[in-house]
Amino acid sequence: MAYQGIKNKLKSRPLRIIYIFYWFLLAYIVAALVFWFIALNIQNEEIYSYKMRMIEVNDLDFQRESQQLKEEKDRKTTQYIGEGATFLLLIVAGAVFVFRIIKKQLVLSKQQQNFMMAITHELKTPIAVTKLNLETMQIRKLDHDQQQKLIRSTIQESNRLNALCNNMLLLSQIDTGGYIFTNEKIDLGALATDCAEDFLARFSSRRIEVSTEDEIFINGDKLLLQLAINNLLDNAIKYSPKDTLVLLRVFYDHKKIHFQVIDEGQGVPEKEQDKIFEKYFRGAQMQTKGTGLGLYLTREIVRQHNGNISLTDNKPHGCIFEMQFKNSKFFNH
Repeated sequence: MAYQGIKNKLKSRPLRIIYIFYWFLLAYIVAALVFWFIALNIQNEEIYSYKMRMIEVNDLDFQRESQQLKEEKDRKTTQYIGEGATFLLLIVAGAVFVFRIIKKQLVLSKQQQNFMMAITHELKTPIAVTKLNLETMQIRKLDHDQQQKLIRSTIQESNRLNALCNNMLLLSQIDTGGYIFTNEKIDLGALATDCAEDFLARFSSRRIEVSTEDEIFINGDKLLLQLAINNLLDNAIKYSPKDTLVLLRVFYDHKKIHFQVIDEGQGVPEKEQDKIFEKYFRGAQMQTKGTGLGLYLTREIVRQHNGNISLTDNKPHGCIFEMQFKNSKFFNH
């Protein structure tokens, strides 16, 4: 823990230096602008005084000329104030804009760094487990039950690896606009049942139930919708106790299709609920395996199907992730 604290301090030191330099530079520019205004105003006063001394007091046009000089001085003062205020507003607006961009890039860079660490762990774990299981079956003579247990474990890790690769590939294709969407008629209840059965085969000790109305169809991309459901199911299983129920509900209400994944886990703090669907975001309580891509991709998939996704609390414990589809029409690409 002490080493991690020192490491974090070393990482934050360059950022602190950047911020100090940035605000120092901004303060210097603003100070230069203020000094510029003061210097011009003093110069304006000196010119006015000099011209006033050049006018003969007994001159018949003294009153008129002095009034003209005063008006000229006031115009210059107003001009300097207007120009200074405009420059100041532009400098402040530009500084805030640049600061937000820099801060956003720094946050994104940190998120990407954390993502690379998480993705490395996520890739190494199933590979290591698969290799160990295969080496065990190769070296040792195991009975049938032991072999089947190792095979199931290997298949489970392979499925994890496949899901991770699918998420990464889909993320890249969606971000670059390279994914070709299909449009087919899908029985959403049957798809939910298939996904639940697949997870029950991988997590036989878990309780996963499906409650669906008959003949709820949607036009869309089956692979994407299956991936969205799997991401929500995987998320519910990760963050809920093993002896609790994970429920999938599919129903039609108020001309909308509702798809709910309900768990009885620890839930998501209210301050993090608006960020939970952001790319790479991982909340403070998310200490289990993951990359921060699943919910982001799920949101993008739902949006592509003319729907929206929301998170609400499942009283007294847990979360309700709900996908709503306004109609069965799918975007044409």
